[in-house]
Amino acid sequence: MRAFVRLLVVGEPGSGKTSWCREYIGRRRESGSSVGGILSPSIEKQGQRVGSNALDLITGQEIPFARLSCHRCFKGGEMVGDYTISRDGILFACGAIERAVGNKCDLVVIDEVGPLELRGKGLMPAVELALTSPVNVLIVVRSSLKEALQRHFSDYEFTVVADLTQSRSNVSELADCKSREVATYESPTEGCQAQKTNS
Repeated sequence: MRAFVRLLVVGEPGSGKTSWCREYIGRRRESGSSVGGILSPSIEKQGQRVGSNALDLITGQEIPFARLSCHRCFKGGEMVGDYTISRDGILFACGAIERAVGNKCDLVVIDEVGPLELRGKGLMPAVELALTSPVNVLIVVRSSLKEALQRHFSDYEFTVVADLTQSRSNVSELADCKSREVATYESPTEGCQAQKTNS
């Protein structure tokens, strides 16, 4: 019976999680893997982060997802700290994840699971669908929320493939996601083993 992996990319806001995922996705695609789901590239104005968009990794379509209240470009949404999360952005992102699961992509990326999801809102229905489906899943999560995520999904074993809490890790060839084993990857200073974690 085929085993599927649940991977985590961990780091605080601004640590380079989405950039790491972009590089990893590129390598996966170069090796012939199909990748779907969403990335959340940050949006800046005059050098200041004002929010993020949701990027569908299958279609390439990108729409506003979160904005600081003073830079909001959409009506309605969920408040999370200083940001408003677009209702349309949530529906779009959930649809992208569901499409990736339905297409049985080799890897489904979810960037990211945050406080809203851990309250059962936002992308959580699509996250639950992905984790309960026969697909490999890579989830981006803040360092401060990693344990809460693992407690919420205590039935699953997660493997941390990049922890950017202290410094940015370089992407190297990780194991084929058809396997349950995740290969070593190189940090900027030394080789690191991917860390398996349980709740």
